[in-house]
Parts: sequence; C-alpha cells; structure tokens
Amino acid sequence: MSQAMLARDLSELSLAEIRAFNATLAEGNFTRAAQALGVSQPAITAQIRKLEARFDAPLLERINKGVRPTDLGQRLYRITRQYSDLESSIRSLIEPDGADCQLVRLATASPLVFMPLIARFSQLYPQATLKITSGTTAECRELVLNREVDIGLFPMPENDRNLSRLSFHSHRLVAVINPAHPLARLQQVSVQQLAQQALIFSRSESFTQQLVNRTFAQAGLAPASNMLMNARTDICEAVGHGLGIGFALSHDIRPDPRYVAVPVAEAPQAVLEHLVWLKSRTHLPEIQNFVQLALGLRSQQLTADAADTAGS
Repeated sequence: MSQAMLARDLSELSLAEIRAFNATLAEGNFTRAAQALGVSQPAITAQIRKLEARFDAPLLERINKGVRPTDLGQRLYRITRQYSDLESSIRSLIEPDGADCQLVRLATASPLVFMPLIARFSQLYPQATLKITSGTTAECRELVLNREVDIGLFPMPENDRNLSRLSFHSHRLVAVINPAHPLARLQQVSVQQLAQQALIFSRSESFTQQLVNRTFAQAGLAPASNMLMNARTDICEAVGHGLGIGFALSHDIRPDPRYVAVPVAEAPQAVLEHLVWLKSRTHLPEIQNFVQLALGLRSQQLTADAADTAGS
C-alpha cells in the first residue's frame, strides 16, 4: 500500500475500530472484549478485520483461547490506548454529572496500606467500578506507564519526568519473627544478628527485598536465604510455622499472634507509599477524584497526628 493510500485510509479510522482493538488487547480475547463493550463478538471481529485491512497486515496473533499483538499491533497499541483518555475527557464534558461514575483501574503493591482509601472512594462513588491489580512495585509502575491502569499505589522514591506522585503513608522495614524465637523479644534487631539466622526472602524484584539487600550490603553482609517465597502472606505463614525470619514493611502485614514485627536497626528511614499517575492524564476525572480524596484523607491524618503530638 502506498503512503498516500495509507494516509487516506487511516484518516477514515473509526473510534469503533480503536475501541474494539483496545478492548481485545486489554481483555485478551474477543469474547471478553465484546462483554466489556456491551456488543456482540461478531461486531468485535468485524472491527478488527477492518482495522487490519487498513494496514494490510495482521495486528493480532491468535493463540490458545485468546490473542496477543504482533509487533505491528504492539506499536499501534502504544498509540491507540491514548484514545481512551480522549473518550473519557469528552464524556466528562458531555455528561459532567456522570463524570464520577467511571471505571477506575488501580495497581497496588501495598493493598493493606491503601485499602482504607479504596474503601472510602467506593463509598463516595458507589456507581464507579474499581478494577484492582496487585503486583510488585516495578510491575505496578510499568502498568501506569503503559496506561493499563489509571493510578498506581506503591513506593516511588525517585522522581520520573512522566509521572506525578502524592505521598500518602509511611512505614519502615521490619523483621517478621516467630514469637518463640529469642530475637522476637528485642525492641529492634541488627543485620548482624539476622545474618546468623534462617532467613526467608521474597522475589528479587520486589521493593522490600531490594531494600533488605541494600541494608545488608551497607553493613558488608550478603546472607543466603533458606527459603524464597513470592507473597507476604506466605512468608508470614512460614514464619508462624518456625521456618525462618522474613521481612516486610511494617503496615504491609496484618497483626497476628503467630509472629511479631521487629524494626531493623539499620533501616530507620521511613518508606513513603505514593499515589502515582501519568502527568499527561491528570485531567481525567477518575484520577482527579481519587487524588483529591487521598489529599483530604492525608490532611485529616496530619491534623490528627499534630493534635496527638501537642497533647503528649
């Protein structure tokens, strides 16, 4: 196809084709894409065929019970996924009273920390649908950058020119120890003491594990782990059964009599949990509403903390 013909063909590209393409990639197959858009599956496949005909090349590769993008499809998706922002912005202008009732996609590495905020948002916007994904900090950040979620909820210690962030909560690194262990009676525990114990580590790409590794390395230590686990709940369960000592950020684990959280002496710095979103998407109502709520709750907490300090 010539460049002139391609340009003319693309000028006629419809929003229906883009929505079908985006939904198919987001949902993973034609059936779920049709359900997400409230149309029939043949309508989705027809729009995809029209779109592929414009490029004279396949955009999707059919795999077992689903699809995945070809290289060309992936390059196109980097562009078309921005159309959902345009559609949302236009809808908020046409229906200002209904702008609050949107799908809000969240990715969190710290669900316990942010669940009160999520619950409050759900109470204030009962018609909003919340789609929540859990993952590591790195995975959540990638989802935000790829526009696969609206807001990430995770620690982001360094600035990124493409991202905005709002600090919401702080906590610190703790060792998760079985109550029967001698170290459980301490007010804080040193990395030298920990290095001599059976340790349970999480996956290397997790924010907490990277913090643990840095803390040991700063003391010239590189202890081996006796056990590797992916989930905090599994680590806590293993600690409760006396399999070793794990690590967590203090508010990422639930209180439980089967373990105690002892601060790590060499890691006194607070870890800040953030709301993170793309700067280019700040204008979207779903992001504005969520961030404004977080600002209000954070202000209330700061006021309460100040009152407690003054009264003590």
